[in-house]
Amino acid sequence: MNLRSTVASGVIALVMTISSASWAGPVEQQIQAQIQAFAEGDTSGSSVSLDADVFVPRFYQQRAYQAAWFGTAAGQDLVQEIHRGVSHGFLPSDFHLDILTDLQATAQRTGNAADIAAFEVVASDAAAKLLTYSIFGKVDPAKLDDDWNFERPVLKQDPAGVLNSYLAGDGFSALMGRILIDQPQYDQLVTALAAYREVAANGGWPHVVDREVLKPGMISEVVVALRYRLAAEHALNEGQILPNAPESGEDPAWVYDTGLVRDVKAFQARHGLEADGVIGPKSYQALNRTAQERVDQIRLSLERARWLMRDLDGDYVLVNIAGGRTYLVKEDGSTWITRSVTGSQYRKTPVFRDAIQYMEFNPTWTVPHSIFVKDKLAVIRKDPKYLERNNYVVRGADGKLVSPSQVNWSADNPGVTLVQQPGPTNALGLVKFMFPNKYAVYLHDTNNRDLFQRNERNLSSGCVRIEYPFEFASLLMEADTSWNEAKMQDILASKQTTRVTLPAPVPVLLTYWTAWLEDGAVQFREDIYARDTPILKALNR
Repeated sequence: MNLRSTVASGVIALVMTISSASWAGPVEQQIQAQIQAFAEGDTSGSSVSLDADVFVPRFYQQRAYQAAWFGTAAGQDLVQEIHRGVSHGFLPSDFHLDILTDLQATAQRTGNAADIAAFEVVASDAAAKLLTYSIFGKVDPAKLDDDWNFERPVLKQDPAGVLNSYLAGDGFSALMGRILIDQPQYDQLVTALAAYREVAANGGWPHVVDREVLKPGMISEVVVALRYRLAAEHALNEGQILPNAPESGEDPAWVYDTGLVRDVKAFQARHGLEADGVIGPKSYQALNRTAQERVDQIRLSLERARWLMRDLDGDYVLVNIAGGRTYLVKEDGSTWITRSVTGSQYRKTPVFRDAIQYMEFNPTWTVPHSIFVKDKLAVIRKDPKYLERNNYVVRGADGKLVSPSQVNWSADNPGVTLVQQPGPTNALGLVKFMFPNKYAVYLHDTNNRDLFQRNERNLSSGCVRIEYPFEFASLLMEADTSWNEAKMQDILASKQTTRVTLPAPVPVLLTYWTAWLEDGAVQFREDIYARDTPILKALNR
């Protein structure tokens, strides 16, 4: 049974102020009465919006309407786990935390059965939402992206039965421990979120006026603001000076000295900028993103992780589209990193999860029709030798070879397909890594290696180019004792297209993180695809 559909099948107004005079009897009767009231649509009196209109009745029916949370260790665990959920990027209001606290205080003060029941039902709804959001994420990506292709239930049993079983046994925190993502990157993001929330709560950092390009050695009051800005983010190394007299240009803190240049270079590197110490428009833009914006970027990365990073017990590959990085995370926790080139703003790499099944050495490249019409056709018209020089053959609609001289290249659609033969000029390079999918997206080598030297590498037509493909191939084949470097070189030297199946499929996650951690440092990038805003809006709803 899908927990999302069970818990979130509707939004119900639950009456919270049924008086004790309305229903005489113990807590069980009051819980049953309140559930019956909102099932019948009774909206009289004060109310709070709840979501678990299927889950809550089933949960209490299975336990004969006995209280689950009031005055129990489970209730303490629930509040603790809600606070942990907030530390993972959710909002207190997602789980009625303020209302829940008030209802609990009232129930404790009065001991009234109706007050206890009111707390119970809201607590159960909060527990259901916490479980659901922790498993699936709060935002449903399928509602924001028509191409979303990955969603499956995690708990195959009846969710209400699972919760009751844990409450009768190991407890609610044990259940949460079972379902929370256990990945180093996720845990590091949680730690980073706490740090940046603290900075934001303390007022963030000052705005650095971008009135001049700052270069090493310059003297400017902008340098003063720069020092305070980096210090607020804890990005100013120990020993760096803050001004004693900000109004005086004679203060050493006004000098853009070598120590500060070093810190700025580190800042630039963490933001995907040219780490040259020169502060121009892009560096000012990164400096002047607010602390709250950085908090939100980390929250978004945690949410995106919840969509994809479950059930990763062995090796897996993660492509960060926004960061231009590909990671092979080994089962032992070690991580291999390579720079990547991903889709441009106009040809976005999609976000999805699949599994790499095989590699193809000396691949051919069948030019997609859109690229043929938009890119190749104009080049061919201007340069008749382009096809021969770049090792293309032309195939007709029947798949047979056609002489380029027989094609009407001036037509809007000549009705042919270009296929680039294996070789050093092939756009896919000498190897591609295949996980057949509806987007025709895969990882591959490239014949244009200069692109990896750029700081902004969203330059492809949607596929992912990786900088060190042969090292990557060897790592993927480690479990195959018959595979070695000599065998790979023999295949490459043959110049024949050769498929090599991996020892086992390796999960590949294509995600879009504008905040993540690498070597212990928080990395931030600009939202080049404009994907953050709609997700953040839904996450804050």
